[in-house]
Amino acid sequence: MSSDFPPLPLPSPPSAPNLQSRRNSCIPPTDVFPPAPMLSKEKSTMDNSWESSSMIKKLRLILTGTVVVLGGSFHFGYQISTHETSVDEFSQRIVWPSVAGLLFIGAFIGALFSPRAMQQMGLRAFFSVSSVILLSSFLLSFSSKYFQSAELFVFGRFLSGIGIGTFTSTQAVYLSEISPIRFRGVMGSLTGFSKSIGFVLASGIGIPQILGTSDLWHWAYLIECVPSIMVLIGMLFFFYDSPVYLIKNGEDKQAYKCLELYHTTNRAQQRMPEIYAELERDKRNHAEGKTTLAAMFNYIPARKAFFICVLINTTVSFSGIMAVSFFGTFLLQGIGFTENGAAIANCFASFSGLLGNVVGTLTIDKIGRRKLIIGGLLALAALNSLLMFLVYLFKFTEDVNTGYAFLVVFMLFLFVFSLGVGPLALFIATELTTADFRPLMQSASIATQYLTCFISPLIFFPAYDIIGPLTFMIFIVPLLLTSTYLYFALPETKNRPIEHIVDELAGLDPSATSSQHSLPPIKEVTLGAPATFTSTSLPKTIPESVAVS
Repeated sequence: MSSDFPPLPLPSPPSAPNLQSRRNSCIPPTDVFPPAPMLSKEKSTMDNSWESSSMIKKLRLILTGTVVVLGGSFHFGYQISTHETSVDEFSQRIVWPSVAGLLFIGAFIGALFSPRAMQQMGLRAFFSVSSVILLSSFLLSFSSKYFQSAELFVFGRFLSGIGIGTFTSTQAVYLSEISPIRFRGVMGSLTGFSKSIGFVLASGIGIPQILGTSDLWHWAYLIECVPSIMVLIGMLFFFYDSPVYLIKNGEDKQAYKCLELYHTTNRAQQRMPEIYAELERDKRNHAEGKTTLAAMFNYIPARKAFFICVLINTTVSFSGIMAVSFFGTFLLQGIGFTENGAAIANCFASFSGLLGNVVGTLTIDKIGRRKLIIGGLLALAALNSLLMFLVYLFKFTEDVNTGYAFLVVFMLFLFVFSLGVGPLALFIATELTTADFRPLMQSASIATQYLTCFISPLIFFPAYDIIGPLTFMIFIVPLLLTSTYLYFALPETKNRPIEHIVDELAGLDPSATSSQHSLPPIKEVTLGAPATFTSTSLPKTIPESVAVS
């Protein structure tokens, strides 16, 4: 089909071979893919057709995203706020970070194995496997109380980490690939929102008046089974696989049905050849045909995106949030609160993080990623400095009012973190790279955050006992350095097609090269056979300088 063919019904019945091809196609014979120039124009308008779509599609997208994130990032927030309360304060301060750190070691391992599993199993099947792993881990932690087995609890914690690592690596990729471009930010921010929901819920039921006692703590893990059961049912009976995975495996009809659930009919038809073109461009950019770490580093935009994502996720772990998450109660006790008062204050403070997520979800596609990330990092550096000052002030004055001031700054810290950089770190990788590299980039980013989350709390409290408030410099310095680097290196991804973002990372002018991104002619593909992409069908206008260093 010529790239200049107008998007009108065919003037005469097709020949027999063409009719057979269309009979096997996922698109009805009366529908014709719009040509490349129209697709490029459609991208420049950033999916305005969504405005006229039904409310049902919008609600369906939100419902799908909610169920998915409840199966992954919800558990991350829940687990870092849940702890066994029968041990003494010294064990909670020194031993507990090591036990809790097993969650992050498991998550790190799970994230590392995710890319290959996503490519071989598909995202839907991998979600189901991850949910089974999580359910098993929660039951082990629950049973450890009755068997009086610390080993069972520790193994359950480690297994929870593996399940969380695999699920959170997959969820952002899935949501990015099913969502309209202009709603990627909202859907991505659901990951941070569910994390805060989990943190608030665990903080609430973890107070002594509810389940925070030596006799009842294990019930918190049984409650955690509910979201994973919901995800398992949804993936087995209701949700489609990722359209990118389906197209790669020749299941065009299923891919089209998936897209039509969340996009307008016209946009779903247009999105199909866009995915084909994106996959074909990826094949050109790494000629060996395999999505490997070496191929990613040989591709300049992917290499730059990788470094940006790893740096952001490392800085998030050393922003002070892990100290707040693990030691919020102890920090509040250290500046004048009683044990029960500190637990209750920590619980209520977590609501400020939830509020930050709500505001961030509503504004993320209006403000933009750069402002939220860079501005958020600078604000966190200032708030850490203020917390350090208040701890010093309390040590000299022992004025209880300093404790209340600390609590206010503490709550503001959670709000700012949850407003932007916290949730954005969990999905920014999916917006900086193309479909072929997306699973690998997302998994590497998430694995980095989990590994550094393990290291951060192990350093903080021992250092705090030695050098006191100066420990906050561990957070202030990385925040300032990273925000400076990102000011020069981070492209804006809000409502932008991926090829424009890739061009900017490659050092090219997106406006000058936008005309070069017209889609190649899309050949009909027989259903049931995996799609193949050859270099002869690729657009010849992709600059060679982008592909190889």
